[in-house]
Order: sequence, then structure tokens, then C-alpha cells
Amino acid sequence: MNATLTAAALAALLAPAGALAQAPGYFQQGVSYRIEARLDEASNVLHGRARLRYTNRSPRALDSIYVHQHLNAFRPNSAWARREAQFNENRFQALGPADHAFERFTTVTVNGRTARATYPLSPDSTVAAIALPVRLAPGASVTLDMDWDARLSTVPRRQGRAGRHYDWAQWYPRVAVYDRWGWEAHPLLPQGEFYGEYATYDVTLDLAADQVIGATGVAVEGDPGYAVSDFEKGYYPRAAAVPLGLLGGAPAAGRKRVRFHAENVHHFAWSADPRYRAEGVTRMVMSDAARAPRGLPTIHVLFLPEDTSWANNQAARRTYDALTWLQGKLSPYPWPQLTNLHRLEGGGTEFPMMVMNGSASEGLIVHESTHQWLHGILGNNEWKEGWLDEGFTSFMTNWYMEEKNHRAGKDTADVWRGTMAGLERAEAAGPTQPIGLPSEEFSSPQVYGLMTYTKPSAVLRMLREYLGTPVFERVLNEYARRYQFKHVTGDDFRRTAEQVSGRQLGWFWDQWIRRSDRLDYSVAGATTRQSSDGRWTTTVQVRREGEAWMPVDLRVGDVTRRLESRERTQTATVVTAARPADAMLDPRWILIDYNRANNRAEVR
Repeated sequence: MNATLTAAALAALLAPAGALAQAPGYFQQGVSYRIEARLDEASNVLHGRARLRYTNRSPRALDSIYVHQHLNAFRPNSAWARREAQFNENRFQALGPADHAFERFTTVTVNGRTARATYPLSPDSTVAAIALPVRLAPGASVTLDMDWDARLSTVPRRQGRAGRHYDWAQWYPRVAVYDRWGWEAHPLLPQGEFYGEYATYDVTLDLAADQVIGATGVAVEGDPGYAVSDFEKGYYPRAAAVPLGLLGGAPAAGRKRVRFHAENVHHFAWSADPRYRAEGVTRMVMSDAARAPRGLPTIHVLFLPEDTSWANNQAARRTYDALTWLQGKLSPYPWPQLTNLHRLEGGGTEFPMMVMNGSASEGLIVHESTHQWLHGILGNNEWKEGWLDEGFTSFMTNWYMEEKNHRAGKDTADVWRGTMAGLERAEAAGPTQPIGLPSEEFSSPQVYGLMTYTKPSAVLRMLREYLGTPVFERVLNEYARRYQFKHVTGDDFRRTAEQVSGRQLGWFWDQWIRRSDRLDYSVAGATTRQSSDGRWTTTVQVRREGEAWMPVDLRVGDVTRRLESRERTQTATVVTAARPADAMLDPRWILIDYNRANNRAEVR
């Protein structure tokens, strides 16, 4: 590919993701970062220098390297700002020069030779192409040295600054993924998030001495503002840092340097605030062999003192409980630590080994902790298949709450009723879109949220019920084990589910993910008669009004039967000890039935 994206390349970026990433010929590029950065609080500007070592493990020669400069999304005239303006939002389009974010190269070299970054999606500048002086052959490596300046915006969105608080969620030139479909050099948009190349990061930060820092990785040198456990300290080799020359000798008076190291991660983020209070748990504290037989990482919690809901280990306990549960459902947590920190913006954003949360609510902590697996450990492409990330995570969060309710003796269905009712109202209101669409193809932010978070969680719940919970848990274990630190697609998950369960699931993917088929079962009539032995025999006519099919439960009195016929009309006979008052389909609200009003009929 040349330094500008061709029409064919742009078309490839928008190609459907309905294919196996883990097909014959799968590869992952080799990436390592050495970064030095200095934060100047007087100007709020970060000065950075990075050495990117890139090894081409693909079967094709490359003539350019593409990197993301995500901070440029949070400024006027970016693709993000223009997309928001289409829906009458102007958060970043209206920001003045002192308030918007930026990320600007000052110098770039390739193997020591001066190079230039170009912007193929101009006027958007979240994707930069760096032409190589010599094509990078399969198996060969190249070194890029990049100097840049960066600043966060005063309006927080996946990053942000206020006073001396900084959420550096995007801040460095992040290499784009090159996979079997080519360069995944996609602009950062409100609908859709990230796709990253697994890498090793060695990052040294120079900043005010009183700043407390939470970050991806382990603080292997310097004082981040809290205690680093012995387990963390021993996790990575203590090799000397390669100096890049940006920071010079010792830090200036009133400043400090903290070096972080991380491996097998596809992003590096950090936050700093001198007001942060630190709590946490080590692998020895709160350990419970019955609940966490594989152990847990060190958990760090950094919170602002004005929000006491984080304090007294409340947030730490919730993080611990979430990781304990998730390890049982998915796989052992593979990194030495997880930092849960309090950010400026509400909601949350996930990064490997770190989550930025706007509150200490249990649901939010479980959701963002789940992302450590679904996107962090299992590297899906969020802008192509957001359902595989956000929808899957929403489902796991609800499942966590289900089991919590069950342990407390509460109704587990309560967790789902609001979700299902809202979803079915939307389905009934008119045509929807398939959940498998690339994120920016959804017609509005509201439809994106419904189809990426809400509906996929209900779809996965149906899959769990169809396969049975024990089988579904084996599917999750195998999926997490098989694809740890690899790129995945929804079809990789489907293939795993088929192999583990022994069932073909193409029909399920077609009607629930690739299409937006509607499911509507109705009770057309129910009659009963009493037999000579005193029991009641009830005959129920069931119709399948919509295009979709699923096994459906029929409850008559105190008896529930599963109906598995694919016929449009079927007759079920149910025998009960007492005369039933009604016949009801899907009494537990397992199915996405867009017309639930016809699911019940009085028995005559």
C-alpha cells in the first residue's frame, strides 16, 4: 500500500468480519515499544519520544507503517467531531485552541533516516502513514524513532484533563494492526473503539514528584505513589532501560521518574493525580482457595478523596470479586496486576492491566474488569465487531449479577427483565439492524448502543440456554485458552462453540448476528379436559409468527415443556394434576420475542 489509502484499501477496511481470524496462515506482527515522556503541567503538554521495533511476520512486503494518533479525535474537524455533529453534538467541534486535544509529530526517522508522516484520511488526523525507504520483507524488522507533543482535551471522553488530573488514555503513536485483511487503519469514531497489536512496552514517565500514577504494566523503577507488591516486582526481568535521550540525566528538582513495563498487551494507558488515594489487595490478602484456586494478581485502586464510595476497600473488594468470578468462567488472569482508578469522565474505559472508571459501582467494575478478557486477552476488532466485545461483556456482567442474586436467594430473572423489556420495545417499534455490522454503519448512537451492548447480551444468553450452562462454560474456557493474546473474530468464537458442543450454529449466527430476523411465538389457543383419573389434559396451539426460530418453553399450570419443532404451527399436549388457568410461552423471558403480548392465553 502506498502512503495514501487507495479506494480498494478503504473498501477492505469496511469489509465484513464474518471470517475466521484464526484460519490457516494466521500471523501476528512483532512489536515492541520503548517510550520516554515528560509532562509539563504549566502548558499541559506531554513531550514524548518512542522507539518502535516492528517485525513483519506477514507473507507480504510492506511499504508503509500506519499508526494511530487517537488524541487528534478530540478536536475540531476530526472524523469523530464531524460524526457527532451529524447527531447535533458539538463537544469537540466547538473547542477552542486552549481546550482541544492534539498529538503532533515533531520528528520521525526510519532506521535512522528522516521520514515524514502523511494523513491519508485528511482532514482527520487520527491515522498517519509513514512511508518506508525500503519495502519491509516478510521476516524483516524496522526501527521507527518518533518524537511528538500531545495534550488532552478539557472535555473528557476516553481521555481528559482538569487541574492537575490527567487521564492519558490515548497519548502516543500506536501502531495499527496489520492482519490477513491488510492495514486496519481506521479513524477513531464515537461508534466503535479499538483494535491493537500485542506488544512489549517499556515506558518511563517524568513528572511532578507528588503525582500518583496508575498505569498499564508494573512500576519496575521509581515511586508511582503507592506500594508495588513483591509479586509484581518479580514478574518481569529487571533489565536496564534503553535511554532514548529525551529525559537526559537525573530528574529536575521537584520531579520524579517512574518506569513501567508490560508484555503481551495491545495498549498502554495511564492517569495521574496528586490527590489520588491508594488502596488494594495482594495475592495473599483476601485469597480464598475455594473461590480463586488459580490465584489473583495484585489489585491497585486509586480514587479521589471526595468520593468515599471507593474507600475502605469497597472498590478493591468488588474488583477482587469480579476477577475471582471471571477466572472461573474464562481463564486465569495472565498479568501481574490490575489497576482500577477513578477518572474524570463517567462510565468506564478498559485497557490491559488497567480500567478507568467514573464510579465505584459494582456493575461498572464487573463490566470493565470483564474487558480484561474480552478485548484485552482476546483481541477482537471493536470497530468491526463491537458485539463481540461490548455485548459479550454486558452479558457476562448480567451473568455475574444473576449468580449473585441466586446466592442471596433473590429472583435471578430480575437481572434481565429491564433489559429484555427495553429491547423488545425497540424490536416492536420498527426495523432494526444486524448486530454484526461495523460500528459506524449503525444509523444512530442510540441504535449502536442497543445493537452493540444490549441485544448481543440477550443473544448470548439465548446461546447459553440453548447449549446448557455446563457446556457453555466449557466453550468459554476453551475460547479463552485457545486464543489468549491473539486476534479473534466472532466466527472464531462460533467455531469454538461448535467444536465443544458438537452442534452446528451457523443458523444461530445467521438469524441473530448477521441478520435482524424477528422472533414471535404466540399461543393461538388452549383447551383442557379432565380425565377419569382426575388429571387435566391441556392441548395448546402454538404458532411461530416471525422469521426466527428458537426452542421455546411452554408452561401450563405447574408443568413446563420445551418445544423444539421448527414448524410454523405445532400442537402440544400437557398433563397437570390441577386445572391450569393459562398457557404461557417463554415464562422466564429467555427469548427475544418482539410481541410478548401474544405469549399467554387463558385455558378454556
